[in-house]
Amino acid sequence: MARPREFDGDEVLDKAVEAFRSKGYEGTSVADLEKGTGLVRASLYGAFGDKHQLYLAALRRYDATRSLRLLAAMNGARTGRAAVERLFAAVIAECARDPRGCLMAGAASERAAHDAGVARCVEDNRRRMEGGIAAAVLRGRTDGSVRRKADDARGAARFLFAAVLGLRALAKAGAGKAELEGVAAEALRTLD
Repeated sequence: MARPREFDGDEVLDKAVEAFRSKGYEGTSVADLEKGTGLVRASLYGAFGDKHQLYLAALRRYDATRSLRLLAAMNGARTGRAAVERLFAAVIAECARDPRGCLMAGAASERAAHDAGVARCVEDNRRRMEGGIAAAVLRGRTDGSVRRKADDARGAARFLFAAVLGLRALAKAGAGKAELEGVAAEALRTLD
């Protein structure tokens, strides 16, 4: 009979997220994961499978926590434009606290081209985020806070999401808060 787990799986995944964010998939060793999570290899692999399966679970956890939190913040805004502004403000605040970059963006550049599981996680995240931004753009057109005349809300959302990813990359490269706010202001001008 198998022993019951003596750890919180979500807490372990949160710690694995941080390990993978710090060094990427290839740069993160099993020893790094053991140190970061406080579990030995046998416990990690018993609960999550191999390193690759743990990485996929960490990506899904990252998406379920950080991405959905950003979308929830957007939904609480009074106008569509305010929702997009909240998104940028939240990302800039995250970058100021921790400029290591986005696990999902790292996964996209490091693994998605040759790893179908990672590609699915990245695509799911992109669709979810772009969908939330597109909904905010459409809402802004209805409430008058977005004056952009373009018919393609999804295209506008794709650009704005790319700007969010750019903010994270700039922060990782050492850009300060004022620089990030300047980039966000330029991106938000596309809604005018």
